[in-house]
Amino acid sequence: MAAWTTVNDPVMGGTSTSKVMFGDGGLVFSGDISLENNGGFASARGPQDPDIGRRAAGATALRVHAQGDGKTYLLKVGIADQPWSYIQRFSTEAGIDRTYDLPVEDFEPVGMRLDPEPDAPKTLDPAGIDQLSVYILDKQQGPFTITVRAVDATTQS
Repeated sequence: MAAWTTVNDPVMGGTSTSKVMFGDGGLVFSGDISLENNGGFASARGPQDPDIGRRAAGATALRVHAQGDGKTYLLKVGIADQPWSYIQRFSTEAGIDRTYDLPVEDFEPVGMRLDPEPDAPKTLDPAGIDQLSVYILDKQQGPFTITVRAVDATTQS
């Protein structure tokens, strides 16, 4: 957990804030989203780790175990040695521990600013994953908190 970092919209002029810490059995990602100065996002990013892909090889879904706040979050998976990533949104239920199954086939390829990436393969190959990130965006202004207890790969969805 100590290697997780936050990257928020102040890198582009916004004023949103966030932090990550370990608590309540997982990674707690919390903060406040501001739409001032065209802002509106915060992210928590894990370190690059090629073992993620080795463990996820052959998966049909990524499974997020989390307790949310009723807001929609985005799981972003980085791909080793590639300029693109893959994303998928999931809507949480306030105060409810839940497992969110995100089918591999539903991940969308994106570039650095989460714009569609036409040069990327259309389908995520889980074996290439080397980084995980959680984002909140989509103009969801105000305080947020999500506790992510685990992200794992499964062949069942």
